[in-house]
Amino acid sequence: MALFKEAPYKEAVQNIIDVIGCNYKVFDTTCTTEEVNRIYLEEIARGKKEGFIPVLVPCDDILDEWFHLEEEDKENIKEETTSTKRQAIIDAAADNGKELLQEWYNSSIEDFADDESELQNFLGEFGNVSADDFESEEDYEDFIEEYGENEPINELSAFAMFSEDDGIQETILFEVPVDEPWKVIGWFPIGGWNECPAPEDMITICRYWYKKYGAYPAVITHDVIEFYVEKPVTDKDEAWELAKEHFAFSTDRVYQCTATYTLGEVAGCLMDSKVWYFWWD
Repeated sequence: MALFKEAPYKEAVQNIIDVIGCNYKVFDTTCTTEEVNRIYLEEIARGKKEGFIPVLVPCDDILDEWFHLEEEDKENIKEETTSTKRQAIIDAAADNGKELLQEWYNSSIEDFADDESELQNFLGEFGNVSADDFESEEDYEDFIEEYGENEPINELSAFAMFSEDDGIQETILFEVPVDEPWKVIGWFPIGGWNECPAPEDMITICRYWYKKYGAYPAVITHDVIEFYVEKPVTDKDEAWELAKEHFAFSTDRVYQCTATYTLGEVAGCLMDSKVWYFWWD
């Protein structure tokens, strides 16, 4: 069975391909997450030799709407995604990612920073989720079914979350012609709405995490980013600090993507994880 499909693609997929305008392949929806992950890692290695960064884009009608790809808007959007426009987004980013995340973290905990009990409830205990954290065994099993075991995450999966029959969404693998992973945000300028950071701030954070952890923005949708991390955290204290940064970047990482609503759960999950997940509601 072929891993990639040939054109014609569904309209939303073709729209995104037309706007991004670089080399690509489209995974067949019968592919498994294991196959996509294997190909993605192979493409990272090839990209280092050939001068591109691979990015996986699961394509759906919402993503199409995010790009505002109504027929009459296509040419305007293409103008907005020229190399000049992309470079302008990259150039607007600062190089103070660590400081910016600290500022956002301090702001996010202002409501309970002066209440020691509330702060401790938010911090919680370092470690994995257990059945004791749920009201019933059924609730625990439902959590495991949706999110998996609270163990190191080493497999990209956002492209399979809303698929059927154990396959994947129709997913484009782009070869973005940039020399460092954080620059791909200029090509996929997610953010700037609700609590999702603006594209230039997103680039600032991605540059900092790439320098420190070798973090690649690997999967990009209209409201999710998954990073692939070449240098995962192995130290408990560093995992706590990184969990604070993840919360600052996306508060929903704690408030909507954990069982205990605690930073400690995120910190425990980050230990040895090669994949980071962020979602903005």
